[in-house]
Amino acid sequence: MTKIFAKTLLVVMILMTTACNEEFLERQATDSIPEENIFADPALIQLFVNNMYLDVPSFERNLYDNITDESRCYWGGGPRNVVQGQWFPDNNPMEYWAYGPVRKTNMFLDKIDEADIEEDQKTNFKGQVKFLRAMLYFNMIKRYGGVPIITEPQGLDDDLFVARQSTDESFDFVIKDLEEAITLLPETHGSRAVDVGKANKHSAKAFLGRVLTYWASTLYNPAGDVARWQKAALVNKEVMDAGNYKLHPNFRNIMLDKNNEEEIFSVQFQKPFREHGWDSWGQPDSQSKQDAVNRSPVQEFVDAFEMKNGKAINETGSGYNPADPYKNRDPRFDATVLHNGATFFGSTIYMYEGAPIDGINLPYATITGYLIRKGMNESNKDYYGAAGSDQNWIELRYAEVLLNYAEAKNEALTAPDASVYAAIEAVRQRAGLVPYQLPAGLSKVQMREKIRHERFIELAFEGKRYWDLRRWKIAAQVLNGKQFNAMYITKNANGTYTYKAKPVDGVPYVFQEKMYFMPIPQREIEKNPNLKQNTGW
Repeated sequence: MTKIFAKTLLVVMILMTTACNEEFLERQATDSIPEENIFADPALIQLFVNNMYLDVPSFERNLYDNITDESRCYWGGGPRNVVQGQWFPDNNPMEYWAYGPVRKTNMFLDKIDEADIEEDQKTNFKGQVKFLRAMLYFNMIKRYGGVPIITEPQGLDDDLFVARQSTDESFDFVIKDLEEAITLLPETHGSRAVDVGKANKHSAKAFLGRVLTYWASTLYNPAGDVARWQKAALVNKEVMDAGNYKLHPNFRNIMLDKNNEEEIFSVQFQKPFREHGWDSWGQPDSQSKQDAVNRSPVQEFVDAFEMKNGKAINETGSGYNPADPYKNRDPRFDATVLHNGATFFGSTIYMYEGAPIDGINLPYATITGYLIRKGMNESNKDYYGAAGSDQNWIELRYAEVLLNYAEAKNEALTAPDASVYAAIEAVRQRAGLVPYQLPAGLSKVQMREKIRHERFIELAFEGKRYWDLRRWKIAAQVLNGKQFNAMYITKNANGTYTYKAKPVDGVPYVFQEKMYFMPIPQREIEKNPNLKQNTGW
């Protein structure tokens, strides 16, 4: 029985910067492609590989930011259900059961050796597809723990009721796929614009560094095997030492300056071929087209930003003034958060109670007294609904590699060494903290907290925080039973402001022990008698 595996997409050819001619584009912009045709045409092989990159998650309407101590959203919906603990095997907004895309990778790896193309092309394609398969499996493992590992196309005569592997076995498979991808992939595809959108040797190693950092973490490493931390530190350090990436000097423009030196792997967007709604979801209503604000930072996140002098706001000598709370903060604050009195697109934005258009809790406006500035293209007025923006989704950047290394090395030692300090201080120096140095003589535990804080600030709204809280197994401690706050600002007659924090969540956050591993989708449990549900679900 012939299976149809992929639709031809002009968009993919353009986004992935694939060399092709006009005749091919015209010829292929029609119907779906039978499997037997794909491997008979080198251009179709390239198209099919490019198509698989579309399965990489990117902008997800900020679900994962709105269910942490980062932000809340106007509409609620899925994020609200998660915050209230109302998610189940048959209704989980965070579900990710990616065996459709996995099937495509398996079919490709099974057939590519039959293709009449150069061996170096086959090797390159195999490396890319192994990288993508590893990413698909990793995104399942971080949710569910062990999953069924399927590596070959399944036919009607195959055993379709595959049982779950253990969590360690599943991680081992992903690590093996990435290690093989590293040996198969080229150093470069010819230009940075292509390299950030296609896996190469260095991006595969950087992603392996992330996977190893997760595997070493408490949730997946309850016995505390130090060797895992050592391996994670080694791989992340190899990425650093290779010198292919560096910190972009302008933190504000990391998402705006496409294909910059900090980007390691990005999901590519380009108007009008592929768009998203990042700008639409975050614009102040006074600047928008009445698209509801999807991301309102909570006060706890705002309070986490240090002062520019590197001191916490409640630390002696910080200089923090509760009557002027946004002055002299870590420069990343103004690059990340839009606050009352800030300038956006040449206009001053007012979010105090009773302010026209943008005042807190007005229709389509902020629900916390803050909006997100990170990654917003203030010159873009061509957005609408879930489209109109084309910033790349930066899945992996060099700052994360530095933070992964600092974390892994610190956990592998009894006390942090100079390399741990150097990695985290590089991130702080780029941020503009003065002084950027950490106190000397920190203990392992103290440095752990510094690293976790730095991840909270540096990687905010990049879809990392929720997974960090889970892998460190502190989500219950940080989230459960808490009611996060909005900032209600009153404008006084003399033009000054007073500030009062009030809960934004209607009920306390619910995060139970069973939630560290998500439920396998109920429909999959019902289809496969060998698929066992996670404990508590």
